[in-house]
Amino acid sequence: MIASLLLELLAKSVLVAGAGLILAALLSRRPATDRVIVLRAVVGLLLALPVMALLGPDLTISTPVAAAAPAPETLLVVPSDPAWAGEVTPVAGVTLSGSVGYPSPVALLGAAYAIGALLVLGRFLLGLATLWSWTVSGRQVRDPAWTEPLSRLKGSGRPPRLIASPAAPAPLSWGLPPGVILIGSRQLAQPQEASAVLAHELAHLRRGDWIFLTLSRVALALFWFNPLVWRLHAELAAATEDAADAAALRHVDRGAYARTLLNLASTLTPQGATGMTGPARSLKRRIARIMTTPKSAPSRPLALAAAVGALIAIATPLAAVQLAPPAPPTAPSVPAAPTPPTPIAGAPAAPSVPLPPAPPAPPAPPALPALFQSGHMVVDGEMVIVNGQRRPLTAEERAEVDAALAEARRATEEARVHAREARAHAVEMAAQHRAEAREIAAHARALAADARVQAAAARADARVHLAGAADQMDAGAREMRRTAEQLRDPAFRAEQIRENAERGHTVTDEELRAMIPRLLEQADQMEAQADELRSRDL
Repeated sequence: MIASLLLELLAKSVLVAGAGLILAALLSRRPATDRVIVLRAVVGLLLALPVMALLGPDLTISTPVAAAAPAPETLLVVPSDPAWAGEVTPVAGVTLSGSVGYPSPVALLGAAYAIGALLVLGRFLLGLATLWSWTVSGRQVRDPAWTEPLSRLKGSGRPPRLIASPAAPAPLSWGLPPGVILIGSRQLAQPQEASAVLAHELAHLRRGDWIFLTLSRVALALFWFNPLVWRLHAELAAATEDAADAAALRHVDRGAYARTLLNLASTLTPQGATGMTGPARSLKRRIARIMTTPKSAPSRPLALAAAVGALIAIATPLAAVQLAPPAPPTAPSVPAAPTPPTPIAGAPAAPSVPLPPAPPAPPAPPALPALFQSGHMVVDGEMVIVNGQRRPLTAEERAEVDAALAEARRATEEARVHAREARAHAVEMAAQHRAEAREIAAHARALAADARVQAAAARADARVHLAGAADQMDAGAREMRRTAEQLRDPAFRAEQIRENAERGHTVTDEELRAMIPRLLEQADQMEAQADELRSRDL
């Protein structure tokens, strides 16, 4: 039962998560908010799969793989009554559970699933406890350099709590609306980064990113055995950060925002929160996108609705599918054990009850003629020895001996026929079992072939994505080098200082010159990483 359930969950989650990842990849050139909507819908469908399976119609598919559990055995009971000595009585409906003292494979599989789910969920809950501890132990930020940008950027509604905690490694946000924004001592001492940090974290809170990433982690705990669900969670986290970046750039200069991300490059976001740094592996890609991507194209609500509707159309009938083992052949009915009669002195033992299925019973031996029952001995079919004296057989005795010989020949022929029937029965049963084994093996080979095809398709898709990512990183590196060359020009630096001053930001010529080696170093790293991606062997 547990093995069938896990196999069912794996198959359904692979199809739903795979469809969502493919659809998100097709939207890679669309705004990040479009990808976020699709990936959120996929997370919701994963969580709704058990509910839809319970409330929707059932569509059972028989599969030999799900019928791997051993068939129940019949318990044999030997009565202790002396009158029934040697009698074996089958008792139907009693199942032997295997070796005593060892857990069954089904129990081990269920325990492994529960341990994995608890580990994933426990890690997330530990992150939430850490965030709560930082929030409670922190202090409310009252510095005007931070409170004024917060008032300007928050829009309508209640502002979030802005807490400074020495333990917070990076700016992050969490909690239900209006939420909490945590900053560390390092960020508190750099008020020039306040607008960029607050614009990003307020975008997270306005969009409800923390709630959906929490639901994604719950789905991760339920389907932790599916690598596609892990990939789905990573894609959702990356797309969420891209969408927050795009929202923040409506209020903050690109260059100042990129510098803030560079300053935060060494910090990580803990479990349970959405932070400005996001996943560390995506920081270079985000900086390159910020510096090179033009203004985002407008979202297309009708296209998104059609995409989400397609996902629901896939998941709804899929949730109703249930994998079930094929119905086993009907076993022959076992006769009820008769009540032992009261023992009578000198009475023969009661006949034993045969265990089904069994070949036809052998014929009974012929009855002995009176000549042989009297203790006489016939010699060569011609003479008889009576009381130690030898004499010829009479005509009646000879007829009796001939009749006994004919009956013996008839019984021998019946025994031969019975033996042939028993052999034919055994051959038929063996052929039936071989046919069932061949059918199961053919189905297993078909499943293995499908798995190989899917794995090859996944590798090909991964190669395409790696090549695209490498091209993007090379483009970002070229843009960084171009920006570094522009910063060598005093006139360009003066123009940047003037533009930032018009936006209320103070940038010095020394800071812009200091960015040149950092941009070149980042470009070298991105090119090296692009070469590494192209050289990976999948």
